[in-house]
Amino acid sequence: MNRAPWGQASWGGIRCEEHKVNPQLVRLLIGRVGLSLVTLLAVSAVVFAATLFLPGDPARAALGPRADPTAVQSLRREFGLDRPAVSQYASWISGVVVGNFGKSIPSGHPVLEMIRSKVKNTAFLTIASLALLIPLSFVLGIVAAIYKDRAPDLLISVPTIVAVALPEFVIGTILIILFAVLINALPPVSLLDGDETLFSQANLFVLPILTLLATTLAQVVRMVRAVTIEVLSAEYIYMAELRGLSRTRIILFHVFPNVVSPSIQTVALNAAWLAGGVVVTEAVFQLPGIGSALAGAVTNRDTPTVLAITMIITATYVLINLISETLILLLNPKLRVKNA
Repeated sequence: MNRAPWGQASWGGIRCEEHKVNPQLVRLLIGRVGLSLVTLLAVSAVVFAATLFLPGDPARAALGPRADPTAVQSLRREFGLDRPAVSQYASWISGVVVGNFGKSIPSGHPVLEMIRSKVKNTAFLTIASLALLIPLSFVLGIVAAIYKDRAPDLLISVPTIVAVALPEFVIGTILIILFAVLINALPPVSLLDGDETLFSQANLFVLPILTLLATTLAQVVRMVRAVTIEVLSAEYIYMAELRGLSRTRIILFHVFPNVVSPSIQTVALNAAWLAGGVVVTEAVFQLPGIGSALAGAVTNRDTPTVLAITMIITATYVLINLISETLILLLNPKLRVKNA
């Protein structure tokens, strides 16, 4: 645990002096970026291979079971479905690199045009949930630790433990019954109007956001609480109290900085889960996002759309993990700087 001089902030356990960037940190960061790119490439290959084993013929599914065989074969040639799998993957991945995910087989329209609005809806839901998750988890976790085994701790810990055991669709259903049926304060479903801005329809996102918060907040709060309890028992916190530093100063400048680093990975895991966990939540509230788009693409055997959505989700996972690992490295005082 980082130990700070009394009366000084313990961000990384070092004071503001002249330092040079540690070459080891630079190498580690470059390695993390390279590993993330390799992971993304490997996942893309696996996802592409998996789509080849989806039941049915995409061209036949697009034209219907009674379509003329000549038309089916022509459509297969148009989308390159008659080429070897390796050739198809090479063409697809080269297009992805430049932002071209191909065209939807059933409609013939560019995939990104078809899913852009749904990706935007999901991104709005995810970012809003994450913007609330991070500050709330630290505030509740630290408060629960400060008042360990007392009323505030119980009021925070008991609901979070219960929430951990409940899946998203159960929590979503409970919220619908409570806020839409009994209180009649919020709409039970999130039927968005494409002609209106998302901010003007913010009330439609309240219940989905609460559902995502309930399923993710619990784990992060428990982690922050455990780390905070450990920090509060450290010797330097005791010495800071003996020096007469206010409780608020100790929490802000000595406890909180030392809680952030160990909790980053837990926050990142839950943030990454949000990228995929929204699928169930969107289904519960009928919110038109990537979940419904992915389900429809699989049903219609629309391989390019399936690939695009899965790669967007995968890229989000990889990016969040890369950011969390970078923050952990930057907060490590042994790696972050090198004394001049």
